[in-house]
Amino acid sequence: MKNLLKIGLIATILFTSVNTYASNDDLSLKVNSVERKTIRLSINQTQDMKVTFYGLNDEILYEKKGHELSGSSKTYDLTDFPDGNYIMKLETDLKSVEYQINIENNKASLSTAPNKETFKPVLTKKDGVVTLNLDYTNKAPVEITIFDEFNNQLYTNTYNDSAKLVRKFNIGKALSSKLTFVITSKDQAFNSTIDVR
Repeated sequence: MKNLLKIGLIATILFTSVNTYASNDDLSLKVNSVERKTIRLSINQTQDMKVTFYGLNDEILYEKKGHELSGSSKTYDLTDFPDGNYIMKLETDLKSVEYQINIENNKASLSTAPNKETFKPVLTKKDGVVTLNLDYTNKAPVEITIFDEFNNQLYTNTYNDSAKLVRKFNIGKALSSKLTFVITSKDQAFNSTIDVR
């Protein structure tokens, strides 16, 4: 009886270890490639999210926007997808992440690390203060530069290894009517112009 229990436990571990996982701070993905072609997306934070599946030549096969609650999950069935390579893109207010999906012999596999991660800084202005919020898991140095409307550099600073960066800038006494914020990291750049008045 003990041997039967041990064999059953070993078989269960072997079958469940075939699953592929990908994880991020905001969400986690799981592909079940043993029995069916499905991807399960678990949301760890309440947020607005857009999920898109791309095929060859960047054609959109599926796209859905929604407000996802923390602790919820979504399952996507890939049984109608023929063998080939696909991209699953997940976009939130703060970032965009792409994962590669490979379907071969009726089994799906998912890249455990994102193929591409793009940061999306959020700039908000309230009571003469601009707040920069950047959630960036790449942990590469982030450079922030501020220019006035005549392209004069007013501020520059580099922040190293910042996965979560929040900075406040008091623009209430600025002499310029517009300020341009340029945020760069690795091969990515983002800019936004803010009206001071």
